[in-house]
Amino acid sequence: MGPAGGASAEPSVGRASDDLVELLTVTQRRVARGVAAVLAEDGATLDGYRLLRSLDGAAGRSMGELAAALHLPAPTLTRLVDGAVDAALAYRLPDPRDGRKVVVHLSEVGRVRLARLEALVGAHEAVLASSLDADLADALRRALVDFASASD
Repeated sequence: MGPAGGASAEPSVGRASDDLVELLTVTQRRVARGVAAVLAEDGATLDGYRLLRSLDGAAGRSMGELAAALHLPAPTLTRLVDGAVDAALAYRLPDPRDGRKVVVHLSEVGRVRLARLEALVGAHEAVLASSLDADLADALRRALVDFASASD
C-alpha cells in the first residue's frame, strides 16, 4: 500500500521502472559498463577515453574547462590528466593568456591512441544500435541530444 492507502508506486519485481530518472540511470550504467569493458581490453578507461575526446580538436583546454566538460571533481581530473601526461598522451603548457594557469593539449601519441579507442567504441556502439530498430535508434539519439543540450 502507498502512503495514502492506495496501491504502491513500486514497480513489480522484474519490471523496469518507467520513471525517467531511473530509466536514464539504468541505461547510463549499462552502456558505461559495456564501453568500459571494451576499453579495458585495450588497457583504457572510460574517463581516460573521455579526456582524450575532450582534448581532440581543441587548441588546449584548461583544467576548469575539462572539469566542466567531463563532469569530474578536480582531484579526479588531476589524477586523470597526470596519467595521460605520464603516458605521453597529453602535455601541459602555460596558458598564454594567464601564466598562472595551465592548458592541457592532446599529443600526437594521444591522437593515435584516441583513433584506436574511437574504433573500439564505434564498433560497440554499432552493436548497441543494431539491437534496436534503426528508426528507434535515431529517435533515441535525437532525444538524448535534445535532453543533454537542454539540461546544461
